[in-house]
Amino acid sequence: MLIITNNPMIQENVTDKEVITLDTDYIGTLKECRDLVHKGYELLSHPLYGSVKPNETPYRTVIIKKGKSLDTNSLNLIEEAIETAEKFKNNKLTPMWTEKVLDDFRVIDFDIMRNTIQRIQYV
Repeated sequence: MLIITNNPMIQENVTDKEVITLDTDYIGTLKECRDLVHKGYELLSHPLYGSVKPNETPYRTVIIKKGKSLDTNSLNLIEEAIETAEKFKNNKLTPMWTEKVLDDFRVIDFDIMRNTIQRIQYV
């Protein structure tokens, strides 16, 4: 299991999993995941999970795993997620949130990621 994120809270709080923390935006995180899918990784979490729209939050965390070959389902899903996120961003840019609001978005992303890992481990 590999966690790809641009949320610094993930790296700070997840010590028992491999985490790659990116210095990029929401769409940049999705594109990094797409590049890894092209290298044979598979998505374990949906790239657009949660009810926060892609143009509302700057944070995104995606959980993947190493596969044996190109997983076309993962590729289609991540490509559609990038397209959707770009559509939202073109309609309305992410606001310049205060640090308190950004912290709230980090917590939301972290909580969803933690719950997703728990579900993955029980499957």
